[in-house]
Amino acid sequence: MFAPAPRTVVDLPSAGLPADHGLASLGLVMQLAGRTTGALAALVASTALLDLRHLPHPEWFWSALALCFVRSRLHRNAGRDLTYSRCIADGLTADPLEAMRGYVRFGLAHAIAVGLVAALAFDTAAPAALGLGAALAVWPAVLAVVAWAPRFRRFRTGLPLGEDRGLEGTAIIMTVLGSAGALSAGTIVLILGALSPQQMEHGWGVMLVVVFALLVVRSSLHIRAGLAGLRDGSFDRPGELAARYASFGVISAFCIGGVLCLLAMAERLTPEAIAGIAVLCWLLITWPMVIKRYFNQRLFAELLAGDRMIHRRAPDAGLTGLGWLLLGHAALSAVLLIVDITLLGADARAPLVQAIRWFALDRWWSVGPSVDAVRLALELAAAAALIRMSDRRRALATIYAVFAGAAALAAALPWLRALGAYPDLWRLLELLPIAVQLVIPVAVWRLVHRAAAPLARARYRTLPSGLPLGPPP
Repeated sequence: MFAPAPRTVVDLPSAGLPADHGLASLGLVMQLAGRTTGALAALVASTALLDLRHLPHPEWFWSALALCFVRSRLHRNAGRDLTYSRCIADGLTADPLEAMRGYVRFGLAHAIAVGLVAALAFDTAAPAALGLGAALAVWPAVLAVVAWAPRFRRFRTGLPLGEDRGLEGTAIIMTVLGSAGALSAGTIVLILGALSPQQMEHGWGVMLVVVFALLVVRSSLHIRAGLAGLRDGSFDRPGELAARYASFGVISAFCIGGVLCLLAMAERLTPEAIAGIAVLCWLLITWPMVIKRYFNQRLFAELLAGDRMIHRRAPDAGLTGLGWLLLGHAALSAVLLIVDITLLGADARAPLVQAIRWFALDRWWSVGPSVDAVRLALELAAAAALIRMSDRRRALATIYAVFAGAAALAAALPWLRALGAYPDLWRLLELLPIAVQLVIPVAVWRLVHRAAAPLARARYRTLPSGLPLGPPP
């Protein structure tokens, strides 16, 4: 099935970089983002369907929303091609960056189209419409730099697997996301546990405790699988733990959806809230399915390779995967900064601005535009240094971690004080992005200062006579 590979000189990209430059980790991040934006577009569509009377210019609205669905689909496909090889009609391997280039072209056109629709059809002020278009163009512009970078031209005939098949980069992403989920869900359980007996007797308090307790267990399994990937060089043990996490993640998503539906019927919540519950379950299923497919594909590749598969630790210890995750978070921070400057201060009478203000949720991400801009610049510098594995990566990542951690604490403390003794479900959900803002700096600090032990060590063998088998002294 496999022909023996000829013994040739290996084309290493540069010192410290894996063979695939960590692009498989970028593919996973893009698959998660593409599925998430698709779910959010579905939430907007369902909310609009439930209130058609207050929808101005429905034909323009549905056209823009359809473009959003297409964009999320192209985004997911671009991430899939970075993670898995795809064959084209003539049996050759497709260019893994071609789908990304198609997404970049469509994403920039989509940003311009949505900005024009907001200005012409929804009576949005010109600065706000321009800000909306700029926010939607941030991520395609970032990916354009990646898609047409000269250093990635060598991958036109296919993306090679990393030395560890992307295990450590994936493990870092899983550990960071799992830690954010554990912090947010665990904090919410503690808040709900501190409620008075009268509030717990109401019924909804007990239901919410059950929901977030399931999320704590789910996040614990997530972290366990990620930490196993950081310790092991083989996919065997991490793959087993990832399969457990994926199975429990899907089952817990349906259980959480059922409990929240009971809560919605008992409290007579609005149909929009029920639609939000359905989208929440969609989001909870997304990442476990992505992880399950990724580990199954890597395990199957090792099974086909057989004894010829050599387990080696990635030369970057997974830090390029952390760099791609930071780049995605920096792009999201740039989007929120643009929204904060251009849209949230615009004319509140425009319906589009009112909807975005509702989604903004009291600007949980912001300490101030100037602080946010400095944090964004430091995060971009740290991400670029980690992706390139430059000599200054540890210093830049440390500076970013210290500054971003202090800024995240400054933004989180007022929110915790304002939560009060009567927590609301939608206010509690704000803790998830706040936890991400807190966890990422801590994870960056810990991972860039982590000492990765080699999986194999060279030593001299001795002959039966006692003479060393090696170069003479």
